[in-house]
Amino acid sequence: MFDPKMRRLATALSFFLLAPLPGALAQTAPDIVITGVRPEQTQAFVQQLAAISPMADQLPRWDSTVCTSVAGMPARQAQFLADRIAQRAAAVGLQPGGPGCVANVAIFVTGESDTFARRLFEQDRTLFAYYQSDGISTLGQQALEDFLSTPRAVRWWHVSETFGADGLALSGDTSIGGLENAPAVRSYGSRLSGNTREDLMQAIVIIDARRVQGAQLAALADYVALVALAQINPHAQTAEYPTILNLFNGAQVNASGPTELTQWDQAFLDALYKSTRNASNQRAQQNEIARRMNGGNQS
Repeated sequence: MFDPKMRRLATALSFFLLAPLPGALAQTAPDIVITGVRPEQTQAFVQQLAAISPMADQLPRWDSTVCTSVAGMPARQAQFLADRIAQRAAAVGLQPGGPGCVANVAIFVTGESDTFARRLFEQDRTLFAYYQSDGISTLGQQALEDFLSTPRAVRWWHVSETFGADGLALSGDTSIGGLENAPAVRSYGSRLSGNTREDLMQAIVIIDARRVQGAQLAALADYVALVALAQINPHAQTAEYPTILNLFNGAQVNASGPTELTQWDQAFLDALYKSTRNASNQRAQQNEIARRMNGGNQS
């Protein structure tokens, strides 16, 4: 299981400011639908945003609780950032972590993000799932080098774990025929659904304080919320779409960019978290998300 790695992350963060998300009950919200656009537009939007691990064939998402830590930012601003992520998480049915929760979304604010990213990686490569482990997925070594080396206003890295379609671990705690820790195999797959799902386990977000100057804090918080709650392609070409991702152009602030999550962003997150967890493959999952964004059902 991935828990020991998350505990190491919490230990690494222990000397930073920790801003836990306030407890709140998630409420069921109506579907967010994009109107007045062609279906192929939302399909292209989803394909641009969704980053798929070469180790998995599904889009990952958080299962239940999101606990955010913020390091390197004044307390009031850090709490605002954490609260904003909590609000966006609750909107898609997630539970914000309470006081003392173990951080699974770690946000670092630094004036030297290029150096800091490399230093954090060298300090503990296991935080990035650098060493291959069964059932653990990332975007791969090339994407990791891009994360470490490409100057950006905000950069992010996700780690996910493969579970059975029922949410149970594929191995670890099952005892069969007197054999402890024997892997449990369950088959629920079909042409329309798979027998596994991808759950996000950890997200690392690094904000470059110099490069985000000029951006409103609320806009920055929504930008971070989007890239924390979904595994977003950092190379997505989004200029033709109304999305908070246009807040930055690589390492530069877009002065005319959005000031909050747009309807497209909210519809994407809403559709992602209402889509089939154990989709048969990434294409089926992307198609369903696009249909939901357009007000269609999943059939």
